[in-house]
Amino acid sequence: MRSSRIILLIAVIVVGMSHRSDGQGARPLAEQLRLAGVMPRGGLVYVQARDLSALMKMWLASTARDRFRKSSSFSVFSESRVYLKLQERKKDIETAVGVGLDESRLAELAGAASAVTIYDIGNLEMVFVTEVGRERAIATALFKQAPQFQERSAPSGVYYAREVSTDGGRLSQQFCFAYAGGRLIVTTTEGLMIRALANSASAGDDSMLQDVMATAGRARGFTAHEITMWLDQARL
Repeated sequence: MRSSRIILLIAVIVVGMSHRSDGQGARPLAEQLRLAGVMPRGGLVYVQARDLSALMKMWLASTARDRFRKSSSFSVFSESRVYLKLQERKKDIETAVGVGLDESRLAELAGAASAVTIYDIGNLEMVFVTEVGRERAIATALFKQAPQFQERSAPSGVYYAREVSTDGGRLSQQFCFAYAGGRLIVTTTEGLMIRALANSASAGDDSMLQDVMATAGRARGFTAHEITMWLDQARL
């Protein structure tokens, strides 16, 4: 039930930020949903944006953002146990990595086509991928913290990792980031990073692409819009 409420809140934000397609001719489905090919399988919710950088600029400057934050729905949610727990966990991660993780940071990291997949809401297990030039990615505050991280190697590439202790020391996970294949990849567990790097090199059976495409394929005339959202409803 708690997961369902959080997913509903995500959906409200998605609707608030999205608008109609630009009317361009439909591209092949696999191309429209290509970032799902980077995501390891097992995600609960997948959200992709056609141009996250532009959307974040619009969102930060919009009156809809202010209305949402002042709404009764957000007020109730911000006082919930789930929200407070997530905020505590986010603060633990920020302290460990030395970088704030808020809307402004997302706007800084965001490139054009971008996506996020949530695997475990309570533990903040997620993967974020954005298509951005190497020079811009390296100039971000996150990459400037690289000397404070451990550089590690996986079969499909190099990544940076930092151990994070959360939930009062009861949970240990990793905050990782990498640049591969023209994409900045950020994960909150090392296992997800290793799998995402492998998918970035060559999307295979461990990627979410086929799952997301199967759902989209059942929608007649499907076209990815400014924001597209996929849910594993059976797990909600």
